[in-house]
Amino acid sequence: MPMDRYRGISLQRELVDEIEQYIKDHPEAGYKSLADFVTEAVRKRCEELQILGPKPIVHSVLEHFNVYEDHVTIIDRKRERLVDVYFRNNFVYCQLCGERNCEHVRYAIQIPKVQRTLEEKGLTVKPNGRIEPKTVLY
Repeated sequence: MPMDRYRGISLQRELVDEIEQYIKDHPEAGYKSLADFVTEAVRKRCEELQILGPKPIVHSVLEHFNVYEDHVTIIDRKRERLVDVYFRNNFVYCQLCGERNCEHVRYAIQIPKVQRTLEEKGLTVKPNGRIEPKTVLY
């Protein structure tokens, strides 16, 4: 494994000692090392802050049907229906769920044709479902 895949960080000795003691005292938690514990803790916090972006949804329940100027239509095989995800008023919005961050929205913004269309318009989708210009000019 290439070494350039990893970076080092410094933690206070007291914190490291407490974490290592926890790992030793609680083998049922499943942590094999300090690195395992810290990696999971950082990943969870990044997900809370939406730093990592949406996780890819990879399953055949959802399928891209068509892309239009202001929306994309998705086949939802679980619900046995078509679902429209709209790009309006600076937001991505699911007509079925009434949400900006449901599985349909997350799937729609991963469709390459949708990404290309937004890119051509100079737009990007933020983790909160807001559509914004790629670069902000001041």
